Amino acid sequence: MINERELMFYLHREYEKLRKIFVDIKFLDKKIEEFVLSYYKDFLYFYDKKDYVKAFELENYIWGMLDILINLKLIEVKEEYKKWFKIFYID
Repeated sequence: MINERELMFYLHREYEKLRKIFVDIKFLDKKIEEFVLSYYKDFLYFYDKKDYVKAFELENYIWGMLDILINLKLIEVKEEYKKWFKIFYID
């Protein structure tokens, strides 16, 4: 079971990773971009409001979406950030 301290550690760590990714991410489909950005904006909203449970949930959704999108080659990220993804490349 995760305690509050662990939750905050993981939440902040992933916040920093997502912040870096979303500065440079390249979406190859406009509708997907709008969809994912809406989740990211919601994540930032709840994080700023200190509603950390909702922020943590959204953060996990976002990572799942990004993993799928990078494997489907619908997004591009800096090479240095690829270590944060589960890349299998579906052909």
